[in-house]
Amino acid sequence: MTAFPEDVRALTDSGLDSALAALPPVYAAGARTRALPLKNGRISLPDDVREPMLLLRLLRPLADQAVVVRCRVVGADEVPPVVFAPFSGLGTLLPVLVPAAGAEFTAAVHLVPAPHCHQEVPDESVRGPELARDPAAELVEAVLLEGVLARLTYLATLEKQRMIRQAREIAACRHADLAFAGALDSLGRDLGVYRLPDEDDARYRGRLMIFTSWRSATPGRLADVLNGPGPDGAANTGLPARFGITGRFRLVEEQNPLALATRLVDIGPRGAAMRARVHELLRTVYLLDLDRPVPELLPPEQRRRLEEVRQVLTTEVTRSAGPPPVRHLAPSLAVALARLVHLVRALSDTGPVTLLRTHVEEPDPLHELGLGATLKQFGQQRLTAMAAAVEGLAEGTSEMSALARTLAPHPFSEDPAGRWLAEPCGLRTVHALIDDTLFVSSLPMLGLTVEGPARLSVAESPAAPEKAVFEARHSKNASSGGLHVLADEAARRARERFPQSGFGPPPATVTGAVLETTLRAVADSPTAAPPATLTPLVEGDLLAAGTAFARQVLDVVVVDQIVAYPFALAQLTALGTGDTLRGAVAARAQALLGSGFYSVHGVFDQAGQRVLLLAAVCLLPGRSPKQGEAPPVEFQWLTAEGPRPPADPGAEGLPLSLLNSSGGRVEAVGHREGLALLVCLGHARRGLADPYEVRVEMPGDARLDRDQYSYVMNILETLCPLGIEINTTELRRSHVDFGAGEGGEGFPAQVASRTYHRYRRRRVISDDTGRGPGRPTEGGS
Repeated sequence: MTAFPEDVRALTDSGLDSALAALPPVYAAGARTRALPLKNGRISLPDDVREPMLLLRLLRPLADQAVVVRCRVVGADEVPPVVFAPFSGLGTLLPVLVPAAGAEFTAAVHLVPAPHCHQEVPDESVRGPELARDPAAELVEAVLLEGVLARLTYLATLEKQRMIRQAREIAACRHADLAFAGALDSLGRDLGVYRLPDEDDARYRGRLMIFTSWRSATPGRLADVLNGPGPDGAANTGLPARFGITGRFRLVEEQNPLALATRLVDIGPRGAAMRARVHELLRTVYLLDLDRPVPELLPPEQRRRLEEVRQVLTTEVTRSAGPPPVRHLAPSLAVALARLVHLVRALSDTGPVTLLRTHVEEPDPLHELGLGATLKQFGQQRLTAMAAAVEGLAEGTSEMSALARTLAPHPFSEDPAGRWLAEPCGLRTVHALIDDTLFVSSLPMLGLTVEGPARLSVAESPAAPEKAVFEARHSKNASSGGLHVLADEAARRARERFPQSGFGPPPATVTGAVLETTLRAVADSPTAAPPATLTPLVEGDLLAAGTAFARQVLDVVVVDQIVAYPFALAQLTALGTGDTLRGAVAARAQALLGSGFYSVHGVFDQAGQRVLLLAAVCLLPGRSPKQGEAPPVEFQWLTAEGPRPPADPGAEGLPLSLLNSSGGRVEAVGHREGLALLVCLGHARRGLADPYEVRVEMPGDARLDRDQYSYVMNILETLCPLGIEINTTELRRSHVDFGAGEGGEGFPAQVASRTYHRYRRRRVISDDTGRGPGRPTEGGS
């Protein structure tokens, strides 16, 4: 541990030198001291001595260490060891013996660390190895006293040494890293962190260190506390190292991108006029017109840049003849498209860059605000050739060469849309559509669309309003087969996981329109015939007509987030019946959850011979959420008002209100005439952080026992900044063994609501009855 600095010599000196210096000259001649350094582990006394006494002096102050010196007179027995107790001050003098003139001694110096240093005379098992000659000589030296008066003076100053050491110990015990025994208990009581039964000082000190200093809740400070200094591959040297944790933690602040989707909805007869007014405003003020020069009202520099962009898109881009005309798009999107054209040409590609669709007036959630555009895909041959040319372009010094050095080409089979080429140009959305087309945007739209009516009528009766249903869909992605992108990825992982788990290939999946038709058939039309692929399931009461579950699913979940796995009779016969059958189905449900699905719902027929598993990347009705883990797919819905009709400048409320604002399906009601903007924010979680969140993870297969996990969680709870969430889902799921730890017992009942033991207890101020706000009442728990 850290020793006290040497600039406190005046306070920690033994006082013998000062006392001798104060003697009158007539007495000073009879009291003399000589310093005898420790040379090669030996101390030699001179022959001309009178009334000698040998002392040992400490040459540096001690903190939580003791120094044991074993002296032996050459040719005689070993004398009792000299022990400099912890917190001894600089210059402390301790007696060895009264030697004979010309005697020679050997001295072995040992350092005893905490906690054994607090023993009165540490035994050989805890003394540690003997210090080398040079370190020993820097730590202690011998002092020879001559004369009876010198001995009396030393005895008179001995109590001062003890008082100084005790004062140093009291001062040091105010700090958790130096306190011990009862001093630690006192600090713990002040902090509300109490010692556990049979807990030693080192472990208790490690818990107190979390709360004993002011710490800024900054990313750098949090990383320093969790890991300590050192590179990523080094051992942990932060606070967790006190609990035996050697692995370093990883803080993930990179965020999962939010998908943005918008839709204009006009309400009432005058809503269409408001829509036309908004489109006219977009074309004349906010969007860049490729067929007209940039307006001169803009600042000169901005006008010059946009004019250069317009010239590139006019001369280098092939535009569809329409209708509708392809001429208006957002300036940020135009800049990114121009940069993409420059990069394509710099990579020696001379093929056409075809712009198929931009801003349109008709209802189209991808294009109606001019925030997105549709391009013709480049194709495998062109993307492969451009990928081969990246290395040569990156060797140059131009702006495009600098951009080429940021590219990371992928094989066409992994990235048929060419995201590696377009995204570095500023296109945050590169989404493959049907018919070999590509939707791009400078906003994170990710192909998300809001499907529903573009026009609503005003509700005539508030008691029974006319409701419209809007859905958030990713179904225009050609590569996913009509599934949400995360559901498609989970289904592909399940096809690999089933054979690896010994389950064989999974059954043929039912998705999209077929699944939706079946659910609507059993929920709305009991007499309607289901699709042929699901007829056996309906006839076997797996999807009974009029079932409430089918209605609940349709009310909340969009079917592109669900994959249905119908197990045929032949596949289940080999699994057995009864509990064996249910266990086998549960194992397959667990395999689906491990593949990336968030919720799995199983339905058995009455005979127990057929099973339908519905797996979703969102929360299915009737299923419990995963503790501490949000669904991979979530949506948030918002609504805003467009320009108001001239006749209603003071109208109150929004023209469109949402009856529920969670899930992939919402119902809306039109309250008054006007134009509304419906906004949907879609979460697509792929293991990164959400906004205002930090994920704490550990690399590799590092494992924490229960006590280590509790220690880490208390650190995170103490350093959690205001407004920031600390996400430890991956830590609990992959790196914690809750069955390990001292004693192997479960968590106490009072902390059953959390997965870790909270160290700090809130203080309770009792009232006159002796019951404070934190005490349970009679019958409480």
